[in-house]
Amino acid sequence: MTVGHKFIKGVAWMAAGGWTEQAINFVVFVTMAALLGPERYGLLSMAAVFIVLAEALVRESVSEYLIAVHDPKPEDYNAAFWLTAGLGLVLAVLLWAASEGIAAVYRQEVVAGLIRGLSVTVLLIAFTAVPVAILRREFNFRVLSLRAIAGVIVGGAVGIGMALTGWEIWSFVGQWIAMITTNVVMAWTAVEWRPGLQTTRIHLRRAGTFGVQVLGLRMAELAAVQMPTVLIGATLGPVATGFYSVSWRLVETLSFLISTPLRMVSQPAFAAVTREGGRAGDLLLDIARLTGVIAFPFFIGLAVVAEPVLLLFFGEKWLRAAPVLSVMAFLGLYFSIAMVQQSFCLAAGKAWEITVLTWSNVVLAAVLMLLVRHWGLVAITGAFVAAHYILWIFRYRLVARLGDMPVMPLLTCNILPALATGVMAGAVIVTHRALAGTPLVVDVALCILTGVAAFAALTLMFMRDRLRLFLSYARPAAPEVSA
Repeated sequence: MTVGHKFIKGVAWMAAGGWTEQAINFVVFVTMAALLGPERYGLLSMAAVFIVLAEALVRESVSEYLIAVHDPKPEDYNAAFWLTAGLGLVLAVLLWAASEGIAAVYRQEVVAGLIRGLSVTVLLIAFTAVPVAILRREFNFRVLSLRAIAGVIVGGAVGIGMALTGWEIWSFVGQWIAMITTNVVMAWTAVEWRPGLQTTRIHLRRAGTFGVQVLGLRMAELAAVQMPTVLIGATLGPVATGFYSVSWRLVETLSFLISTPLRMVSQPAFAAVTREGGRAGDLLLDIARLTGVIAFPFFIGLAVVAEPVLLLFFGEKWLRAAPVLSVMAFLGLYFSIAMVQQSFCLAAGKAWEITVLTWSNVVLAAVLMLLVRHWGLVAITGAFVAAHYILWIFRYRLVARLGDMPVMPLLTCNILPALATGVMAGAVIVTHRALAGTPLVVDVALCILTGVAAFAALTLMFMRDRLRLFLSYARPAAPEVSA
């Protein structure tokens, strides 16, 4: 099986698992929210922000070293495991120690108990980071997808069961711990490797150095995500923050469903091509060409139908979020392509350069948002998105240098999808105006069908090479016949 075929198969498994996981999560969320009410969910959210931050720092940091290194030895695996376990323990202890202070800031004593109860998940994720890295390196994305689905099912069953039997807010804690525990068990039972004490200072230093760089990258990503919310909350108040948060949540979820499979699978694919003596840059260009055919119509379509979609799913009181969502959709397009470029850098072992670029995004976005804050919510959102696009050229130059290839093919490979998306957007706008006065659900459904049909027709007419490229990767390589 070629690396390209493994890539397509892995993306398919991750996409199927991600969509299924999100669907089950939505059902569990709606059920538990109905059973426990907004106040208890709000209390959980107060505690969860710190837990999610700590989990993100241990989930994909030091263990990324195992995907980048050419031929990891037992010493490398052990070094990555114990460093990640140590990081998880430190973060869990810090959360436990800070819980009372955080609760005092919120003036909600129960938040301290929630943080202490949930802090165990940080350690659990730290213990499973290396098995997950092994599964990614081996392209075993089937297990990772089934693991995610099993986790939300078991966690949802435990949480709903606890809510029905009177555990109230602690049902959320039970759900979370059950979900993570299921993920841990399935990851460890899918790999043969077990941790040992065999390692050296050299291996610890190599894994630690790379891990610190990736930690810096993850912190920059978290800072970029939280910064607009803080600024909007401080300058424009809770209503504007609510409009922004809903728009971001929609784009974040949709980006997760597209960019996460590409990001998770492309990194070991790039590393595998390099190990086999091939050109990872060629695979990057192919993935960029395929990604454009998906990401451009998906997110530009969202920008065009933002108003009817918000009206249909959230109601008229959320219509002021429509221009914000339209602008944020361009960030989803950016993530779909830029996250694959980031995976390319990590696979090449160049975490430091991409980390510097990500922090530069944070700084530029902060400056631009502060400059335009007096023009309101849409201007702040536009400045945040613009910062990513302004510095995007430096990512292109970095991956072109690492891939030993010219930058222009990467820059121009998605001109056709962009032009086709422009035509598609025009067709959707015309359809939406022609359907004025029809039931909203009919309007949205027909606009989506028009967009899909228009882009599919343009793809068949002008981008058949993308379809052939996809089929060349999707079909397994024919076995060689010996003479």
